[in-house]
Amino acid sequence: MSSRHLIALVAIQLAMAVPGWAETSNLNTAPPAQGSPRVITLTPHLSEVVDAAGGASMLVGVSAHSNQPSSIKNLPIISDARSLDLERIKTLQPTLIIYWQSGTPSTQIEALKKYFANSSTKIMSTEPRKLDDIAKDIETIGRILGTTQIADQSAKQFRQQVKALQNKYKKDQKTNAHRVRVFYQIWSQPLMTLNREHLIGDIIQLCGGEQLFATEKLLVPTVSRESVLKADPEIIFTAVDNKNIKTDWSMWSSLPNLSATKNNGFVEINGDTISRPSPQILIGAEKICSSIEAIRLSSSPRKH
Repeated sequence: MSSRHLIALVAIQLAMAVPGWAETSNLNTAPPAQGSPRVITLTPHLSEVVDAAGGASMLVGVSAHSNQPSSIKNLPIISDARSLDLERIKTLQPTLIIYWQSGTPSTQIEALKKYFANSSTKIMSTEPRKLDDIAKDIETIGRILGTTQIADQSAKQFRQQVKALQNKYKKDQKTNAHRVRVFYQIWSQPLMTLNREHLIGDIIQLCGGEQLFATEKLLVPTVSRESVLKADPEIIFTAVDNKNIKTDWSMWSSLPNLSATKNNGFVEINGDTISRPSPQILIGAEKICSSIEAIRLSSSPRKH
């Protein structure tokens, strides 16, 4: 997993695509009309959420690594994980700036609020912890931008896709079904994972997995290798940026008695489809669900 996805996750933070999901842009790519909202987003997933809400054509500035919808490729880059170009933001005359509460450094937010304290620019935060929070963010942004009809339809479609995913794997929710032990690895040195309050924890639960370290107090706790071995995960996930660079699984795969090794249960997920809380996350969610299902069908519960 790359540092940019680690930053996003720490800051909050075999599959068929989910039926009906498509990577689309909801508005034309023309620049905002005079008098229409002018929107800046400070993390990559937010440009995707604005697009889902019907506001793609209202975007005037985005953060580094923003790549969806395709219409934003020539927009000014006004921030990254470490810096914020306040002067350039001001020249873009935004009417709305949207940031991710846990994914944008607090120093940037403080500077932003101070800089625009006496202006009419609205500053909005988002903090999705559950899949339905993504739908709620789409609806909220749609109301602000005056694109309610598009936003409500997008939110409805997203909820339907989540329900379809849940129904597809609902057999894992039965009390007598084996719940596959899942370790989600964010980083290897130090070894980091997620608790159940994280959005990915919500996905693991939906998929019928037993998330290891779910009750840790920190959203993104550091854990020991020994504690992971004791918990004996049956499958281990991690997010990757570059499909041409393979994850080094040797710290786990070299252990023949580990259940994940026996199952060949080491799964990489495209970081853009699991680390971004936008509609695109359902692609990564489907891969998590289908991978857990494959292990569940091929494994028997461990006897204690």
